Amino acid sequence: MIMENVPRPDFRRGEWVSLNGEWDFSFDEPLFDKKIKVPFCYQSEMSGIGTADVHNVVWYRKEFTVEEDRLWGKSLLLKFGAVDYEAEVYVNQTYAAGHRGGHTPFEADITGLVTEGKNTVTVKVTDYSDADKPRGKQTWTGENFACWYTPTTGIWQSVWLEYAGKSYIKQIKATPDLDRNEVLCEIFVSSMVELKAEISFRSIPARGDTQKDLGSINIICENGYGKGILALPDLDVRREELIWTLNKPNLIEMEAVLLNDQVYSYFGLRSVCVSNGRILLNGEVLYQRLILDQGYWKESLLTPPDESAIKEDIILAKKMGFNGARKHQKVEDPRYYYWADRLGFLVWGEMPSCFQYTDNTLKRTSEELTEFIQRDYNHPSIITWVTANESWGMRNIRTDKSQQNFSNMLYYQAKALDKTRLVSGNDGWEQTEHTDILALHDYELMPENTDKYDCMEEIIYGLAEHRMVLAEGQKYGGQPVLMTEYGGIAFSSDVTGWGYYNKAGSQEEFMNRLEPVTDFLIKSRKFSGFCYTQLTDVMQEKNGLLREDRTPKVPLELLERIFGKKYYE
Repeated sequence: MIMENVPRPDFRRGEWVSLNGEWDFSFDEPLFDKKIKVPFCYQSEMSGIGTADVHNVVWYRKEFTVEEDRLWGKSLLLKFGAVDYEAEVYVNQTYAAGHRGGHTPFEADITGLVTEGKNTVTVKVTDYSDADKPRGKQTWTGENFACWYTPTTGIWQSVWLEYAGKSYIKQIKATPDLDRNEVLCEIFVSSMVELKAEISFRSIPARGDTQKDLGSINIICENGYGKGILALPDLDVRREELIWTLNKPNLIEMEAVLLNDQVYSYFGLRSVCVSNGRILLNGEVLYQRLILDQGYWKESLLTPPDESAIKEDIILAKKMGFNGARKHQKVEDPRYYYWADRLGFLVWGEMPSCFQYTDNTLKRTSEELTEFIQRDYNHPSIITWVTANESWGMRNIRTDKSQQNFSNMLYYQAKALDKTRLVSGNDGWEQTEHTDILALHDYELMPENTDKYDCMEEIIYGLAEHRMVLAEGQKYGGQPVLMTEYGGIAFSSDVTGWGYYNKAGSQEEFMNRLEPVTDFLIKSRKFSGFCYTQLTDVMQEKNGLLREDRTPKVPLELLERIFGKKYYE
C-alpha cells in the first residue's frame, strides 16, 4: 500500500491525472505573461518566480486533454488540494467552482464543461492581507517579523483530475470503536436517488503479517448519504495484528464501489481518551514526546518540495526520540498524514489562526475547521485537534466573554464533528474549562527554576510564564497537563536569527540547558507529555534542532537520549 505522489492517499481512484507542473501565470490581470510551476506559490523559489512582492490577485491557466472514450459513462472531477485564499475556477471560460479558505480542498464536476481534445482551466485567486481570516504563520504587515513569515498566495497544494462514476462517492467516514471491535462507515455520494454501495475491508499489516479479508457491508444511500457497521474479527490476545499502534501501525483498507465508481480509503483501529487525568491510546497510558513542526522549507515555503521531504521529516523526528508532532498553524499536505499513519507517528492537527477578532473571524475559522476535520478524519495518526493557539485571533479572551464563547464554540464544533479525538481549546494560556487538555507554554523554564512546578495548583490558577493559564472565571477540571511549547534554544553562531531567551554558545551549553528541563518533564509525572520548539529553523526564527536544509545542529543520537528517555531511566 505504498502510494507515493498520490495527492490523497486516504481517498483515491484508479484513474487520475496530475495537473501539477508548468502553468501560464500573471499578476493582477489575466495577461498570462509568466510561467509558474504548480503547486508552488509565486513567493517560493521552486515556483520559478520567487518574489516577495505583494500581489492581491493572481491568475493561472493550463491546457489539459480529455479523451472521449475515457470519459464515456463517467464524471470528470477537477480537484484542488488548497488555494490561498479565494479561488474562482473557469473551464473553457465557463464558471466551474468557487472556494474561500486557504488551507482546505475543493472540487468541481466539470463533465458538462469539457469537450474531446484540448480544454483550458483558468483560476483567479484573490488574497488580501486581512487579519480576520485564518492566516497561520503568514505575515499580514507586509514584512516578516517575530514568528511570522513570507505569505503564501495562490495554488500551494496539488491539482488533479479524477475520472469518477456517473454517480460518484464524495466522502467515506470511518469511525472505529475499539471496545466493540467494529467500525461505523458513513458514505456521502453525489446522487440523491436511492443507490446501493458496497464497502470491502482488508487488513494492511505494518510488517510481516499476512493480509486478511475482513468482510464487507452493503449500504443503502438515500438523499446522498448512507451508513453501515462492520463487526471486525475478534482476535482477543492477538489484537496487535489489527490495531494501529506506534510500534505496529496496522491499517485497514476500504474498497468502496457505487455502480461504476470505485474509491479506496483506509483507517486505523485505535482509541484515544482521557482517564483519571491521563491520556490513553488503545487503553494504555500514552506519554507524548512531540516536536513542534511548522512545515516550512527554504526553497518551497509551505509546500513540501517532494514526497521524500515529507517522509524525511518524520523519520528525522523519530530518530531524535519523538513519537509525534504538533503541526503548528498549518493544515498539512495529506501525504504527511499518510506517512505518519504508515510510520507510526502521532500528530496534533492545528487550525491556522486569525489575528483580528471580528464576525468574519468566527465564520471563516468555523468553515475551514469543518473542512479540515472532514478531509483528515480517517487518519489514525491524528489524535488531537488544536482549535486555537495562544489567544491569537481572540486577544482579549482572558476577560471578554464573547471571545471565551468563540473558543468554546470551536471546541464543541470539533467535538461534534469528531467524537474520537481530543481537542485543545486555546493552546498555551488563557484557556477556558472547555478543553480536553490543559496546555502550558513556558519558554522561561530553565534547569534552575523547575521547582516552580512543585505546586501545580499555583501554576494552573496563576501563570506558567507571563500569561494566565486560565481565562477569568474558568475552573480546572482535572484535564491532562502537557507542556506544549518550551525550549526554542538558538545557538550564538546563528548571528542573524533569534531564539527564546539566551542563545547557547556551544553544544555543551545547549545540552546542559535542554537535558535537565526535559528530564523534569518526563520524570516528575506531573505532565502527560511535552512538545519541544522546534523541528527546523524557519526564516528569521533560528531555534530549530535542524537547520532549514534539515542538517542537524546536534548529533541525533544525543537528542534521542534526551527526548526518548523513559520514566525509570
